[in-house]
Amino acid sequence: MRITKDIFFIFLLVLIFAVPAFADRLSDMEEKIEHLTNELEELKMERTDEDESKIHFHGYGELHYNAIESDENEIDMHRMVIGLTYNFTDRIILDAEVDFEHAAQEIELEFAHLDFLVNDAFNIRAGTILMPVGYLNEYHEPPLFYSVERPYVQKYLIPTTWQEGGAGIFGELIPGLRYRTYVVGGLDASGFTAKDGIRKGRQKVSEAKAEDLAFVGRLEYVGLPGLQLGASFYTGGAAQDDPSLGDADVTLAEVDGKYRIGNLELIGLYTRTDIDDTDKIFAATGQAVGEEQTGWYTEAAYHIPFSSSKKELVVFARREEFDTQKKLSSGLTKDPANDREVTTAGLAYYPIPEVAIKADYEIWKDGTRNDFNVFNLGATYMF
Repeated sequence: MRITKDIFFIFLLVLIFAVPAFADRLSDMEEKIEHLTNELEELKMERTDEDESKIHFHGYGELHYNAIESDENEIDMHRMVIGLTYNFTDRIILDAEVDFEHAAQEIELEFAHLDFLVNDAFNIRAGTILMPVGYLNEYHEPPLFYSVERPYVQKYLIPTTWQEGGAGIFGELIPGLRYRTYVVGGLDASGFTAKDGIRKGRQKVSEAKAEDLAFVGRLEYVGLPGLQLGASFYTGGAAQDDPSLGDADVTLAEVDGKYRIGNLELIGLYTRTDIDDTDKIFAATGQAVGEEQTGWYTEAAYHIPFSSSKKELVVFARREEFDTQKKLSSGLTKDPANDREVTTAGLAYYPIPEVAIKADYEIWKDGTRNDFNVFNLGATYMF
């Protein structure tokens, strides 16, 4: 019993002397833990800031009101597009956009590609790519054109917005001379129509058939102030291993130009599409697709700036002619309704460069003399 009390007394003495030392060590440990926690929080904040600096959001949208003579009037949230750019590094960049069309009733991947930047003259791009055909297909944000609807030549002849899966190169060869060229998935001729040309042959990279590929390229010159000149070329098969469609090779060539001097801006575009074996396409689908399809337009715009402000009013007029059955295979019958003319005139008001309020009036004519008019209003933005 005596031994037990002595042991207990010795243990108590050790505890009395040990507790202050342990408390001091515990305090030191708490300070170290707090210091490490603060360092981790700082690193986390730095990492978050670094990640946020790599991400950039962008997008655009447009609300349309269309009053069509002898038809129903319509209001439509035509497009709302959300996109992002992510810089993995200074030389590897992801760029993507998703398009929510008609108040998100239709969802479409606008594009999604990786850019591998090497130097000014040579860079690599791979993914879902907007076709570099015409000046509008790649850069089609609604404040960048003045009418409520896009030019109709760039709907029926150049099917804006047109994207395909593929890869290629791009760059600036000399100051002001730019190029883009890609190998991409081909069109699907089973979707070609007499009225819409190749438009419904786009596969939108949705489990797209890739038996036939295509080559597409564009050359642009922007080396002089106010001047932009461009030429585009596309060629490739569209039968997609369907022997009933024949070869269905598609070749599209296009030239365009913009010139602004002072407040006056002039725009012009011409395009032609040639398709092989349209007689076989007709036999397989019943569509008298034009073996030659042509279209052009000219546009004049006058910019009226507001003094001491970024506000601007643009007055414009455009004349278009396009025919998706300019020439047919022997034995096929032309529908005069596919030979169309559109004259558009209107206003676009810019309170800031990224926002435009638009109003215009369209006068339509075709080979059947089925003339009608359309009044349009639009509210558009980009960011």
